[in-house]
Amino acid sequence: MKPRLPLLLIPAGFVIWASAFTLLYAALSLGCAFGWQNDAIGGVTPLRLTLLAIWLVHLAALASLLICCVRLPSDANARTSRFLRQAAIGSAAAAIAATVWTGAVILAATPCL
Repeated sequence: MKPRLPLLLIPAGFVIWASAFTLLYAALSLGCAFGWQNDAIGGVTPLRLTLLAIWLVHLAALASLLICCVRLPSDANARTSRFLRQAAIGSAAAAIAATVWTGAVILAATPCL
């Protein structure tokens, strides 16, 4: 295994987290500005549906990244290769935890005050 792939995968999870954070913040701002929190469809506002969709898509991307990192071949003789693989797995898992923590408020809080 070439060390470049795990090296690129290490920051990938937090790039996805940053995308989720930015898009959630932008959608919240636009939704509140345009009044998407006022119209309820089956008890759920379009703003909350949009935020949930953004959050779940990013969680799915992070889960796919974690699966990709776990399936990386590891050269039993190369300590650097094993370390990079483990670092990529740990970074993806930490990014999932950060994304869950960042987006969990969607389920509990009122989007616009």
